[in-house]
Amino acid sequence: MKSQLSCILFALVAACGDSSTPSATRVSSLPPAPVTPAPKVETPTPKVETPTPKVEEAHPLPTKYSEAMTDGKALAAKGDHARARELFEAAIKLDKKRAEPHIELARLFISTGERGPAVIAANKAVKLAPESSQAWNTLGRAELARFNYDGAITAFRQSTELNADNVWAWNNLGFAHLALKQYKEAIDALVEATSRKGAEGYMWNNLGTAYEQLDQLDDARTAFDKGGALGSKEAVASRKRLEGVKTTVVIKDTKLDTKDDKADKPAKGEKTYEIREPSPEESTKPEGEDAGVEAKPL
Repeated sequence: MKSQLSCILFALVAACGDSSTPSATRVSSLPPAPVTPAPKVETPTPKVETPTPKVEEAHPLPTKYSEAMTDGKALAAKGDHARARELFEAAIKLDKKRAEPHIELARLFISTGERGPAVIAANKAVKLAPESSQAWNTLGRAELARFNYDGAITAFRQSTELNADNVWAWNNLGFAHLALKQYKEAIDALVEATSRKGAEGYMWNNLGTAYEQLDQLDDARTAFDKGGALGSKEAVASRKRLEGVKTTVVIKDTKLDTKDDKADKPAKGEKTYEIREPSPEESTKPEGEDAGVEAKPL
């Protein structure tokens, strides 16, 4: 009985010992918490818009001859040569018998330095209107632009014969003779130009230049004065240059010095010219681009 009781007590003590004695801590292994990735923030790519090429609208060509000519002249005056050419060519198609669009085309080509096309257009104008002083004057200008002075003189003379009051043709004829140093002929033509209505300052300057080359300085001064009064700056400068000048011709002394066999030297500071040698360039150069250009249509 005692032994049974002892066993029971022992069992109770053992059981109490299990509950009171600390045992090794039992660590349970837990799975890691799932990591949720941060949402990907996409940076918007800037949208590059490709510019649509601007297509220039084609200008409709006029359907009336008069409209094509009027618009063409206006554009030519503004310097829009390409568009003006289109309109003049349209006018030619609208009326194939008119010389005017060929004249305007020739003028356009002269202003842009297209010498060959200018001569072709001017010749067409003359063919269509052989009695037109304006057409012949334009042909002369086209020939002058390519330095065909003889052809220019022929055309300008024909222009003046058809219309003796064509002041531009007279001036251009004088200009061509000046270029060839034919001063007497230049004076004859330029006197005709300056004696007519519409003469401008540069025409007087051209006349003064021709007089100066023949040493007719009083006449040259008078022409330069009149040109200056009409607004020619070149004529004013030419007149100032001749102030107090008695002659532009200096004859070289050709007598040889027997001592050193050399010609006598001119005085210090004196500029010597041969007889009829052109004066300094500024006096032989006709004024401005207009000197050989028809400034206004008839």
